Amino acid sequence: EVSTRAQTAIWVGECLIYTDAAWHLNYVVGGEVTTLFHLDHPMYLVGYLRTLNRLILIDKDFSVISYKFLLSIIEYKTLVIRGDMEAAAAALKSIPATHHNAMAEFLEAKGYVEQALLIATDDNYKFDLAVQLGRLDIALSIAEILK
Repeated sequence: EVSTRAQTAIWVGECLIYTDAAWHLNYVVGGEVTTLFHLDHPMYLVGYLRTLNRLILIDKDFSVISYKFLLSIIEYKTLVIRGDMEAAAAALKSIPATHHNAMAEFLEAKGYVEQALLIATDDNYKFDLAVQLGRLDIALSIAEILK
């Protein structure tokens, strides 16, 4: 259950994407709301172009804007929420490495700290995860890199 009132919304797979009165472009997967963008004025969702991985929005003056939205991230999050970590690991391969830290943070929030450590790319974050897991050998090797 989401406590925000949607202005416009569309379903993309198992994900609800919506705009709200606070001018946010959000999506919901498994009950978790994530803000994609803070809009600078009211905009309305028109649709999603799968071939381009773009959300299309329009404003009252008929100005059109698009935002990149990777369906592979939604698929990954859905698999994690379902607990299908094997399929999630396979789906991770289709997500650009620039998004792996965000996926690691999602995993950590869901209690999959060990998996988060495996995919995190930021050394400071990996250090924190290693300490959290009591993997001091890994934390020590990261600390030596960060020196």
